[in-house]
Amino acid sequence: MRRMRNPTKSNIVTETEDDRILGVIEGDPGGPTVVVLTGLHGNESAGVDSAKNLFGMLDGIRPPIRGRLVLLRANLPALEHNVRYFDEDMNRLWFPSVIEKVRDTPEAQIKSNERRQMKRLLPILDDIEKESDAPVVLADVHTFSAEGRMFSITSSDPRQRELLSNLYVPMVFGIEKSLRGTALRYYQDQGFISFGLEGGQHQNELTEYNITASLMLLLHAVGSIDKQYVDEIKEFERHLKEHTKNLPVETELVYQHIIEPGDGFAMRPGFSNFQPIKKGEWLANDDKGKIIAQTDGYILMPLYQKQGNDGFFIIKENEG
Repeated sequence: MRRMRNPTKSNIVTETEDDRILGVIEGDPGGPTVVVLTGLHGNESAGVDSAKNLFGMLDGIRPPIRGRLVLLRANLPALEHNVRYFDEDMNRLWFPSVIEKVRDTPEAQIKSNERRQMKRLLPILDDIEKESDAPVVLADVHTFSAEGRMFSITSSDPRQRELLSNLYVPMVFGIEKSLRGTALRYYQDQGFISFGLEGGQHQNELTEYNITASLMLLLHAVGSIDKQYVDEIKEFERHLKEHTKNLPVETELVYQHIIEPGDGFAMRPGFSNFQPIKKGEWLANDDKGKIIAQTDGYILMPLYQKQGNDGFFIIKENEG
């Protein structure tokens, strides 16, 4: 596996001393603006490392990229302490009413760590939106607690389907509607081409490479890079095709198990992403007893960590 070069501290473009902006590459004008948002959940550091890989590969290349690439970290204190969040899930706060309140409230009066982080992140994203003449592409990068293959969370909008088909990563439709208050849904509503990239298990050594490969193919698909990385792009394509072979290309959410506070939810061990399950199969337990699969399908993101309100999802291959 090819070793990635990380940028040195001196190469990182920073807005503040805490390095919320991991890097900005200003390429030839007329190209797209691509935003890579990492670290909305602080225990998902592989996305941050992948963004650094990307910066190290593309900073200073000739010919330069077309357009602009912006690499961001979101929840800095949570990343520092390797926890999903401190006070509330930062990726469940992106409602217009919450955002308006965060904008209007002085930071010193905001008690939630995640809302303070949002207040600092919003002006950066606002400026990106104002400065771009073309639609912005936003990749919201995540990892998950179970083992299993990577996938993307997106709408069935033809623009998004066409773009993501170039990444060789399975597309899951419907989760972006069922998960309320996500950044990807909010910026989708603002006109961005916005999707979630779930790169792999949190600590799996392959996850960082998966994300780096996917982001490079994304930049190639939108026309930001071309001749500069022909050999690498071929290798990334080969890797992702192999990694996701035999998986359905498009799937649809059919069931989501919500965890209620204090219900004692515990996933049964051994489930992984895209593992086929049958209706009636015993999946988890809570204070009421066994939790049984409501339908046939594939299990997705079974929860094997303490924080989080989504126990698991069931998806089926898209027939549309």
